Amino acid sequence: MERRSASNMAKSLLSEYRATVWRKSALERVPEISSNLLRACADQMRYTQELVEVLRSNKLLGEKLYWIIYATYMTDKQPIDIDEILDYIAKNHQPVPRRTYFRLRGCAINILDNRLKEEAREMVAAGT
Repeated sequence: MERRSASNMAKSLLSEYRATVWRKSALERVPEISSNLLRACADQMRYTQELVEVLRSNKLLGEKLYWIIYATYMTDKQPIDIDEILDYIAKNHQPVPRRTYFRLRGCAINILDNRLKEEAREMVAAGT
């Protein structure tokens, strides 16, 4: 059960990234908007970016894992389908077969889940 909730947290965080970018952009156009709202958006974006950078530290598949997550969740434009994601990865990194994409996306999510669990444990330990 704990594994499922962590997985949902990582996917949720990644799924919210693009919406946060759009929200921040819209808020920047409103002159009387609170700087706290802009700062919150910027902080969430920065946290997600730093979390995804962790993938690059994987010795064997780091860049590939990074580009899979980036193309899936963090591009400016929402991908229409898996083929668009695979094309984006091929243009910016190297081609990834469809089957490999799904396997590595799961692997990347697991890595991010583990990182989120570590951070949660550290926060609990620091609080006690």
